Amino acid sequence: MADNIIFSKFPDVLTINDMQKALGIGRSMAYRLIRSGKVRHLRIGKAIKIPKQDLIDYTLGGCYSDMVATSNLPVRIKEDTS
Repeated sequence: MADNIIFSKFPDVLTINDMQKALGIGRSMAYRLIRSGKVRHLRIGKAIKIPKQDLIDYTLGGCYSDMVATSNLPVRIKEDTS
């Protein structure tokens, strides 16, 4: 399963800097994802910590569904034929 491979070189709890490296984004975009609630996180004092599983969930789930929702591509929904 992809969960075992994705971001394997990162610790189980990431910092903002780790998140930037993992996603290839800048600092302001990282904070925007945190502030918007798209990436779940913990605050420990002033520090922001991101559980790796939450970053994986965002990458595989939230990010993809945001792309589909804003794209102009037709979306085909499979109907239950049973």
